[in-house]
Amino acid sequence: MIKVNSFSSSLEAAHALTRAILYQINISGTKNFHLAISGGTTPVGLFRLWAEDYKNTIPWSRIHLYWVDERCVPPESPDSNYGMTKRVLLDKVTIPIMQIHPIHGEDTPEIEAKRYSFLVENLLIKENLCPVFDCILLGIGTDGHTSSLFTGQNNLLNSPEIYAVSIHPQTRQKRIALTGLPILHAKKVFFYALGKNKSDILKEVIKGNDNYPAGYIVSRIADSELFTDIL
Repeated sequence: MIKVNSFSSSLEAAHALTRAILYQINISGTKNFHLAISGGTTPVGLFRLWAEDYKNTIPWSRIHLYWVDERCVPPESPDSNYGMTKRVLLDKVTIPIMQIHPIHGEDTPEIEAKRYSFLVENLLIKENLCPVFDCILLGIGTDGHTSSLFTGQNNLLNSPEIYAVSIHPQTRQKRIALTGLPILHAKKVFFYALGKNKSDILKEVIKGNDNYPAGYIVSRIADSELFTDIL
């Protein structure tokens, strides 16, 4: 079961999610906190909040930052998840450069997926041979996708790889995505979904409808929470 946290505004949801992440950092008991974040439009407001209201509250020196997924574009592209995060957040807070681990979307996708998988495997502790993130922040698309894992891509949900190349079913754009196994092994998974246009899909995801990748994760993970401004 997923714990649902519903708020009357996106700002309230963002503050609550931030407090939840801070709690996970505080109880982690380790020097380094390995956090994987998602891109797209939904977290822009959240990252802006971190840069403004939580600039001096979040212990940036402890955080190793990873990306859940990335479009195969250069960082200067408006489609780049890393580029968006850099402009909105990273340029405005003090986080050690060696603790920022972007996916190189400009490189050959298959080679970069292997490089990034190797990086993660060597920086994170392992459980049953799978690297374990302290916290993963996932979005949910109106089509039920998460981490650039789309409906019909069960091979990626079950992949033995840590990161793999996915293809958007409509645009055919290549992406590099965290696969299902490391998501299920994370210590904590937070879903963040905003907007009334996601109301119908969220109902399916919450039920654990595994016809959708987000529902697949929810139906199989031990500890996850949803932060939303709907429902």
